[in-house]
Amino acid sequence: MSCFAYWRLTLIVVLCAALGACVSSGPEIIGLSDSAFPTPESGSTTHRVFVATTRARSDNPAEFFSGERSGRMSLGKVDVAIPPAHQVGNIEKPSSGKPDPAKHFVVRTPEIHGDPATFASRLNAALAERPEGKRDILIFVHGYNVNFTSAVLRIAQFVHDTGYPGIPVLFTWASRGRTVDYVYDINSALQARDSLEELGVILSGIDADNVDIVAHSMGNLLVIETMLRLNERKDVRREAKLRRVVLASPDIDIDLFETQLTRVLDVKDQFVVLVSEDDRALSISRRIAGGVTRVGATNAETLSELGVNVIDLTQVEDSSSSHHTKFANSPDVVQLIGRGIQDGNTLSASENPGALRLLSGELWRGIAFVPSASADATPNGPPPGQER
Repeated sequence: MSCFAYWRLTLIVVLCAALGACVSSGPEIIGLSDSAFPTPESGSTTHRVFVATTRARSDNPAEFFSGERSGRMSLGKVDVAIPPAHQVGNIEKPSSGKPDPAKHFVVRTPEIHGDPATFASRLNAALAERPEGKRDILIFVHGYNVNFTSAVLRIAQFVHDTGYPGIPVLFTWASRGRTVDYVYDINSALQARDSLEELGVILSGIDADNVDIVAHSMGNLLVIETMLRLNERKDVRREAKLRRVVLASPDIDIDLFETQLTRVLDVKDQFVVLVSEDDRALSISRRIAGGVTRVGATNAETLSELGVNVIDLTQVEDSSSSHHTKFANSPDVVQLIGRGIQDGNTLSASENPGALRLLSGELWRGIAFVPSASADATPNGPPPGQER
């Protein structure tokens, strides 16, 4: 190895370590609690999360699925109990050891569904238990340096804090959840395209009213690449309505993103891109990627010119040193996103107090809403009853 190559590799490892420090994965805690699974009477809330993954199975019961790649997609479910003292924007978990159901998120009853038909049947049964108008599906795709437990906890927290009334479906690809595996992770994300496409075909046959997608960081690349594939298929039912695609802190090359958008012209007005120019994780990712700006750190007005709606979170304060997970960590942001997802196909103003309002340059608690340049929207104030 040449001296230059050695120092370049060293720089990448150091940068990845810094990036990983911003996005800590945390301990594996699947099924570790010896206590009885909490009941509604205890004040906890349980969410059933359906899971599709390209991870290999683990021999460790606390891990369930590892960070290694599998040659096929596995399907299943887990149950997540959220403690009664949960604070919006937080994921209460132990720093090590077993979780306490009274204080922490608890993940129990992991189960594998042997085939797509069983998975689809149980998902349809869960939808049928929801009242009419609430039979929606939320697909969540995580980003870099995330182990299986952390992916499960994040979707449960997001669904709980947004008040999403439908069924959460986690697609978790084979991230190793280690700081120095940035290159491994991005290849794992790309390797998962076939499986996410397969999941899309399965869900197109589900009796859902709406399908919403939320992707974070590196997961955005996987989502958009898969959408391009599904867009070309003729065997995908369109009855399941794609309502909203939330791209949170996308770790995507801006030039690549612009090219991708030219191939999804029919749905790009349903994209909502969450950006923050102080995103430290994406600043480091930019250095690893040869200095090309990442979508999640792009100026909101510039990004809106590409025809997507943008939410600028730059001035939103959060407790994270990386400013990379404001979409889920900031109470104001996570709850407003939840209302916006459920509001329908447009981000334009409506009479619904829960609507996600476009402020076109104005700020509401540090959040700036910038419609796509092609949107016909009139600036509006914050939702009724909410002070600026």
